[in-house]
Amino acid sequence: MKKKILFVMESLRIGGAEKSLLTILSMLDYSRYDVDLFLFKTDGEWMEFLPKEVNLLNSSEDYEIFSENRKLAPLRFLKKLDFRLFYHSFVYLIKCLYYKMIGKLYIGWEHVQYMFPEVGKEYDTSIAFLERKTIYFNIDKVKAIKKIGFIHNDYSVYDYDYKNDLYYFENYRNIATVSLHCKDVLCEIFPEYKEKFLVIKNMVSKEMINRMAEEKLPVDKKETFMIVTVARLVEQKGIDRAIDVCKMLVEHGYDVKWYVVGGGPEEEKLKKKIAENNLQERLILVGAQKNPYHWIKNCDLYVQPSRFEGFGITVCEAKALAKPILTSDIPEFREQIIDGWNGYLAKDEEMMYNRIKEILENASGIRDKFIKNLENDERIENREELEKLYEVLEEN
Repeated sequence: MKKKILFVMESLRIGGAEKSLLTILSMLDYSRYDVDLFLFKTDGEWMEFLPKEVNLLNSSEDYEIFSENRKLAPLRFLKKLDFRLFYHSFVYLIKCLYYKMIGKLYIGWEHVQYMFPEVGKEYDTSIAFLERKTIYFNIDKVKAIKKIGFIHNDYSVYDYDYKNDLYYFENYRNIATVSLHCKDVLCEIFPEYKEKFLVIKNMVSKEMINRMAEEKLPVDKKETFMIVTVARLVEQKGIDRAIDVCKMLVEHGYDVKWYVVGGGPEEEKLKKKIAENNLQERLILVGAQKNPYHWIKNCDLYVQPSRFEGFGITVCEAKALAKPILTSDIPEFREQIIDGWNGYLAKDEEMMYNRIKEILENASGIRDKFIKNLENDERIENREELEKLYEVLEEN
């Protein structure tokens, strides 16, 4: 008999965790598992890539109302004469304002949870595939013999609710994270749960990436050295650092164009910094794209200047396309990049500039070495990570 599995995710919008989930769903053995997916919101640029074997559960209408416009949600619930949801959405707003004033994170699950009914079915295993709210939802709203959670970021530098997590982690069989460093951090912060933590790295489908990379690039590359970064426009991803590095390159006479693929809340701030440095023709924000792979395929160098990561799936994807890579020197990238063998690591903007300068002045030698080593790297497929997931699913 097939095992019944539920995955819980917020949406299928553009993001590393969302991409990793789709890859897992595309690789699962559906002769062994019946798979349901619950999304907080059934939207996102990647909805069309959901495998047909996956049964998508209905989302919560109340949460749709709440998430569509949280400021107006109390009034909408009041018009429905739903006084309970009016109360929770209103108090949520007040607490959000308070926590914003004191500069602290507020998740608000004690109020948000009332926007969801319980999932009606029972499962052998339910998997919360994203930190915070899906972790809490999986405990409070799902009936399953075994529950698995995923943490996709470095807990020591990301905003989490320690007290909430301490309570909810107790109810999980396992909590998977996406790098050895992230696991070490979790073991240090939650030593009482260290036996629960394991590493299942983000997976990429080399076949799917190469197929999507064939799409025609919407810009004329010409002879300019093309740098690409794929990232959400948030402080974590370090796009402001990319602007500083690009300025140094241009000031020293190097003919480069740097394309940043992604959208996010820092967009206007970054556009202002680009304009202040007269880099509008040199560093171009192209916006969020369902398919970033043709940008990566056509670049001369892929750069990821993140301040911190959980895994850094776009670096893994650039490796799958055998592109020369430069990343910030953080623990998660050290697990993917061997400095000087399949890419470069750089501790700061000055070092990033110097590494790019080396490649520009000896482009064929260094780039060809990186490309050759990446093409011969058989570790990109990550089939062993899928086997780890199967072990967890089959464990009694």
